[in-house]
Amino acid sequence: MIQPQTSFLPEEENAIVDYLTTLYRGVFTPEAIRTHLASHVGYDFADYALAVTAPHLPQQAKVLDLGCGFGSYVIRARESGLDAVGVELSAFEIEFAKRRLQRLRPADNADEIFKVADATRIEPAGGAFDAVTLWNVLEHIEDAAAILRSVDRLLKPGGQVFIVCPNYEATRDEAHYHVPWNADLSRDRGKAVNYLRSLGRDPAFFETSIYCRTNREVIGILEKLGYTLFELSPRRPISYRPRHLVSILRQWKAVQNARSDFKHSVEVAAVKACA
Repeated sequence: MIQPQTSFLPEEENAIVDYLTTLYRGVFTPEAIRTHLASHVGYDFADYALAVTAPHLPQQAKVLDLGCGFGSYVIRARESGLDAVGVELSAFEIEFAKRRLQRLRPADNADEIFKVADATRIEPAGGAFDAVTLWNVLEHIEDAAAILRSVDRLLKPGGQVFIVCPNYEATRDEAHYHVPWNADLSRDRGKAVNYLRSLGRDPAFFETSIYCRTNREVIGILEKLGYTLFELSPRRPISYRPRHLVSILRQWKAVQNARSDFKHSVEVAAVKACA
C-alpha cells in the first residue's frame, strides 16, 4: 500500500531550489519552481501517472521510466508492486532519487533502479519491458520518431508506452516559460525566440531543449509503428480499428477531441501489437 511519505527532507529543499533556479534561469519564475517542487519532485504528478498506468499492467510488470527526473513515479510504481526502473540525464536528479529510495525502501537496490543515462542512447534490450513511460520528455528530444522506434524495441509484444507532453499546436501557455503561446510560434523558431526576448525571457532553453511536439505528430508516429492507441484518461480506444468501431462510434466526439490538434496536451497510451 502506498504511504504518504515526505517528498524530500527539509535540508534537501534549498539544494533542490538552487538546482532548479540554475537549470531554469530565465525560464521558470520562483512561483513555477515551487509548482515544480510539488508536481515533479513531490508526488502530485506521479500519483496521477500511477493511476493511469498501474490498472492496465500486470503485477510486477517491468517498467522503464525514460527521463525519470527526481524518481517520483518510479518510487510510487514500486510501492504499488511494479518492477519500475528509471534513467535520467541529470546526475543531480538521479542522486536525489537514489537517496530518497534508500530512505523509503532500504531493501531496494538504488544503484540498479536509478541510472544516469541519455534516453536517446538506450540500447534496446530485446523486448525486456512491459511498459515504457515518457512523462514530459518527448518535447525535449529532437527526433521523436527515433526515440519511439527505440521504445518499440524495448517493449515486449503487447507492451505499452505511456506518454504525456505539451501539444504545441494548441493555444495555451508554454509549458516551461508559462507565457501565452500559439501554433505560429511553434512553427517558426526564430519568431518564438524573438517573442521570448520581447518578454524579457532568456530563449536559450527553448533553442537547445524544446522541440514542439504536436498531438497529430505523436499519434501518427505510434500508428505507423502499428500501435493501438488509447486516451490516457479515461482509457478509451482512439485508433480506428475494426474491433473498436462500436466504441468509437458511441463516443465519436470524445474520440475526435482526444485526437484533436487543439488538445492542450498529448496524453496517450499505446499498445504494441502481439507477435
